[in-house]
Amino acid sequence: MVRTTDTLHESLAELARIEPAFAAVLEQHGNPEPRISPPGATTLLRTIVGQQVSVAAARSMWTKLEAAFGSPPALEKLLGASDEEMRAAGMSRQKAGYIRSLAQLVLSGELALDALPEDNEDAIALLTKIK
Repeated sequence: MVRTTDTLHESLAELARIEPAFAAVLEQHGNPEPRISPPGATTLLRTIVGQQVSVAAARSMWTKLEAAFGSPPALEKLLGASDEEMRAAGMSRQKAGYIRSLAQLVLSGELALDALPEDNEDAIALLTKIK
């Protein structure tokens, strides 16, 4: 798993070894620094909001979500939000469903984000409970 600058650079070096075009890009531009977000529900919420939309659209949607539900958005408020409130905050029906699912799993304790397993497959199994 890529968690540090070192593991990112190791992974990129392996990709460059396998794919000459990737190696050329790294040669020209160098290694990027990792974009590390703090663990927790807010990061997952931002990921849900940003799925399949432009960066500008995601930023706008996030701003609306924070305006409606707090900064960071309160899981209790998100769980109880109506479809109309979610739509007013820029969320599609599908995004609203994912957001409510995340809120319910975290609030119930079924998904303890501060105690995710180190093993990727085990962590993925827990995170895919978000519907």
